[in-house]
Parts: sequence; structure tokens; C-alpha cells
Amino acid sequence: MKEIHERTDTPVKARRILLRLACGLLAVAALAYAGLRLHHRMNTIDLPQADTAPQGGYTLTVYFTPGEAYFHGPRRSIRGQVCPGQNLPDGFPADYLERVGLEGFGKTVRGDYLGWDFERHCYFATRTPPVGSAENALVPWQSVAANHLSPGTRIRVTDCGPGLSDKICARVKSARWRVDDLCSIGCDDAKHLDLYIGEQTRAGIEDEDFYFVTTGATVQTTTPEALR
Repeated sequence: MKEIHERTDTPVKARRILLRLACGLLAVAALAYAGLRLHHRMNTIDLPQADTAPQGGYTLTVYFTPGEAYFHGPRRSIRGQVCPGQNLPDGFPADYLERVGLEGFGKTVRGDYLGWDFERHCYFATRTPPVGSAENALVPWQSVAANHLSPGTRIRVTDCGPGLSDKICARVKSARWRVDDLCSIGCDDAKHLDLYIGEQTRAGIEDEDFYFVTTGATVQTTTPEALR
């Protein structure tokens, strides 16, 4: 009986082993597929399709790198707001600090840059010109801050919407815009783009035509090659 049992039981055991292996492989495949689906979702959520048709209803704003030399408000101490390991002057013009807190970076009269860390809420100094969210250099009239488009997405403005002069609108439309940065303040709307226009070179920049807010712009986006 034992000999017969062993002969009949061995194929059963083999089948069970094969069945377990098959189930294991199916489980691994399912997990891999789920991982791929999750990876795909994480990398494509809120991303534009390649070469989308122009879409209206966009809000366009601009941001720049303020220069300390053009601000003359009372000085405000930043003691207690300096990032660890940083050696900074005790104070700067209060209106300059407010602008740095909004724009992210500002150029100092010493020639370096004062940065504001939006996550740690502290100031730091750097000799590197302003950078985007991936530590990439911001390029005037090219870099865009946006929270709902993938980095590297190309943007073409086909209609500026109301409020811009013909000269500025022509410049905005001819620029080769690209998403290089995240918008930290006021960009919750998926159709809000913040355009970088460079470093401040004179006082009263906010009174210039190129410092604008416009709504109802029409924009065409193109997904980077790597994401297609």
C-alpha cells in the first residue's frame, strides 16, 4: 500500500507544486502590472497630450528676479529666518524681502542672490542665478512655472487675451516657452501659467507693459519627447 500510495501521490504533489508556481507567477505578474499602472498614473496625471489643440481660458502672469538696489524701504531683520549653515546680513529692505518671498529669488547689492526656501520658510544665499524646481537655470522669456504640466512641456501662446499691448503680445506669442519650474503661490488653477521675464534692471518694473496679468489666453502644449 505504501508503494502504491507513493506512486500515486507523487504526481499529485508535482501538480500542486506546479499549481503553486503558476499562482505565484500570476501574483507577481499582477503586482508588476499594478506597479506599472501606478507608475503610469503617477507619470501621466495632469500631463498634456502630445501636440494638443489650442485651448482657451488660460491665465498668464509673469515673475522676475527683483534687485535689492531698486528697493528702498525700511530695513527688516531676518534674524531667526536664516536657513541653517547660512551666513547672511542681518537685514534687507522690507519691500525687497516681501518680493523675494513671492518670487523665490532676488539679487543683492553684493552681487549674489538671496533665496527663499518655500518648504523650510527660511532665507539662503547663493551665487548661482535663479533656478527652477529641478535645479535648472531659469531662462528669461522661456521658462514657465506651472503646477499641472510636466517639466519640459513646450508651450505656445496663440492668443494673449485682453489687456496686453500689441508689442508685448507679439513677444509673448513668439517666445519658445517651456515648463521649468513649479508655481509656489497663486497657481492652483490648472490653466495658470507664470512666465519668467528675467532679472530686474530698473526701478518701477511693475509699471512696465511686460509686467502683466491676462485672462482668456489661448495656449497650445506639446509633451516632451521622453513622455510620449
